[in-house]
Amino acid sequence: MTKKINFEQGMQELETLVQTLESGQLPLEDSFKAYERAIALKDRLNALLDESDKRIRVLTESGEAPLDPEEEA
Repeated sequence: MTKKINFEQGMQELETLVQTLESGQLPLEDSFKAYERAIALKDRLNALLDESDKRIRVLTESGEAPLDPEEEA
């Protein structure tokens, strides 16, 4: 993957790839390329989600008050 993409762009591209693959209209070699791209996107999106999760945990642990006072436990 040569360019950085945001989560929304990645999801949109992944959805398009899945629809294209499910259509069965691609030649075999193009299907392999689309599948490889889809796997790379999936991995990138998972990494973005993991990074986001870590950021949220850091913010929460650094003293931000919960939105709902009953959530304090």
